[in-house]
Amino acid sequence: MSRYEVYLVNDINDPVLDKIKGLYLSSFPEEERRQWQSIIDMIDNSSPFFFLKAILSPDGEFMGFYSSWNLPGVLYIEHFAIEPRFRSTGIGSSVITDVVAGAMPRSVVVEVELPGSSSDADRRISFYERNGFSAVGDLQYFQPPYRPGLDMVEMMLMTSQPLPDVKTFVIMLHTLVYNQ
Repeated sequence: MSRYEVYLVNDINDPVLDKIKGLYLSSFPEEERRQWQSIIDMIDNSSPFFFLKAILSPDGEFMGFYSSWNLPGVLYIEHFAIEPRFRSTGIGSSVITDVVAGAMPRSVVVEVELPGSSSDADRRISFYERNGFSAVGDLQYFQPPYRPGLDMVEMMLMTSQPLPDVKTFVIMLHTLVYNQ
């Protein structure tokens, strides 16, 4: 029996959305998150690239979520968060390991804050490194703003395996995910 279950949230009336929203808003700074309504719109319009998945315990308790984009040749994880009471239990590592295995042979890519920018950034980087991700070297990367009035955010890309062409990936990411 698995320690967790993952299911696709594809109904805007799913009650788990309230829990996802709370964790989303508390886990990511404003400049690193979409307006909640845009997530609802992508679910409601059945976006062919975007997926929101809830992570539940076998008895149905909400444990976390991740949002991902199924891009050509790459799985991009936009947001991934585990409820604080389930952190450091191995659930996050189990989920990310399963995501990477399910994406094979494609690479899984995440954006993280720069090392040293905060204790949360260092914790996230360490988590991904422990789970086999490595930083894309020699790339100064900026996350486009999610909405007008926000600045670009300097971030770091980390991958589960090397990307064949980093510049092409960044163009695709900015075009399909950020509409830039």
